[in-house]
Amino acid sequence: MKIVGVVAGYTLILLTMAIGGALLAFWNVERTTWLTDRMNLAHRSYSAHLRLSAHSYQLFKQFGDAVVIGDQDGGRGEREMIARVLEDISEIRSIIYAEIRLAGEGEREELVVSERIASKLNALIIEFDDLIRSGQSLDPVTRWLRFSSLLDERIDQEFRSLMEGAIREESEEAEAARQALAEGARRIRIIAMVFALMATLLTLAVTIYYRRRVAWPLKRLMLGVEQMRAGDFNRPITVSGRDEVSHISHLINQLASDVDEHRQALERQNARLESAVAERTRELERLLEEARQAERNRRRLLAEVSHELRTPLTIIHGESDVALRGRHTSEGEYREALKRTREVAAHTSALIGDLLFIARQEGGNPSLQCESVDLVVFLKDALSLAPRLVSLDTTLSQAFICGDRLRLRQSVLALLQNARLYGGEYLVVGLQAKGDDFRIAVEDDGPGLSDTDKELVFERFFRGTNAARNYTEGSGLGLPIVRSIARAHGGDAGLYDRDGGGLVVYLDLPRGGAVEVCS
Repeated sequence: MKIVGVVAGYTLILLTMAIGGALLAFWNVERTTWLTDRMNLAHRSYSAHLRLSAHSYQLFKQFGDAVVIGDQDGGRGEREMIARVLEDISEIRSIIYAEIRLAGEGEREELVVSERIASKLNALIIEFDDLIRSGQSLDPVTRWLRFSSLLDERIDQEFRSLMEGAIREESEEAEAARQALAEGARRIRIIAMVFALMATLLTLAVTIYYRRRVAWPLKRLMLGVEQMRAGDFNRPITVSGRDEVSHISHLINQLASDVDEHRQALERQNARLESAVAERTRELERLLEEARQAERNRRRLLAEVSHELRTPLTIIHGESDVALRGRHTSEGEYREALKRTREVAAHTSALIGDLLFIARQEGGNPSLQCESVDLVVFLKDALSLAPRLVSLDTTLSQAFICGDRLRLRQSVLALLQNARLYGGEYLVVGLQAKGDDFRIAVEDDGPGLSDTDKELVFERFFRGTNAARNYTEGSGLGLPIVRSIARAHGGDAGLYDRDGGGLVVYLDLPRGGAVEVCS
């Protein structure tokens, strides 16, 4: 039998027992409440009849005293007792109406009996009242005979029997309600014991089934899985039966066999791969060493070329100064030529200086003159050197870093130059705190860059489509030198599209100045 079926059957039986027990408990509560109310009404009716009987005989005694010795208080005592009797009759009627609402129309017979008692009391009161009023005109013997007849026949025989019957009936009704309530309690106890016995037997049966068909097989299953986890796949798990646990054990045995086969195949393949990887590693190490050597050679060549070109450019610069001081016939033209030569030499010297800085930064040996720099004050000074008015957008009052003031100014002016040449009319420089860094951002509303240009714009000598098409000047070292300066300060540079069009180029500098090299 499937474990799921057993659990479902057990759950269904428990649910049925729970629902049945709840309904039975609800019915017993309602039945007990009804019987309790019925018994309370019966006791109240019984007590009310006893009070009516006592008050009636007290009234008769008052009337008897008035007949025998005369009315001493003018009928006040009789009127008080008549009021009590009427209150008792009214209470009995209200109780009977409550019993009718609770038990049905079968209780109307008690209402008829109460009306008969009320009528009999009313007739006796009238007769006593008539006897008292006419007692003065009767002779004592006649008055006594009438009084004796009233006591013996009307009260002792008729009223007493009627009253005793009503009291006896109410007492029997209260006893019957009490017995019914006791029987209901006994029945509830029996049903509760039956339900408890059924639940105990069912739970015991399910527990035995669980231990034999679930707990013990699961224990063997877990022991076998632990052995397989330790690498022993040669001990199959043995669980008998046709339930889910036995099916799982069969699947695990199949899985263990497949895993063992795959493991052996993987070990063989792993041996082949280790041999191939070792050979490939040796080859890669050789290629990597060659690449490193080539990179070192390239950087050394770049540094040497920059260094060698600086000397002739310096000579050209000096000769141009000398030529400008000479006096010849075509002095204006000669001076103009020498002036251009000097400007080209100065531009070439700056270009070589930038290349030399990039090479040193990539080689891990940048040359920086570090000092404490407040970026707020620094940017205001740098922006004052811009060819057009540029605003500074910042909420910071101070932003101190450790850096090379000249190199940082070169970076900011390069960003402004790019934005001025390739951006639009809108140009703003922002300064904000960004985590552990301060970010200098230059925004413009120009045409921006394509995705391809964004990936190459920080490469040396690369010029974007917009710059190459519209501007002939420029060497393509502006943004590369900006990134090299930023990285030499322990930061970085980047760009992204501006909301609404344009470009944002930023320069991140660490707070306090985690500079790579300061010399």
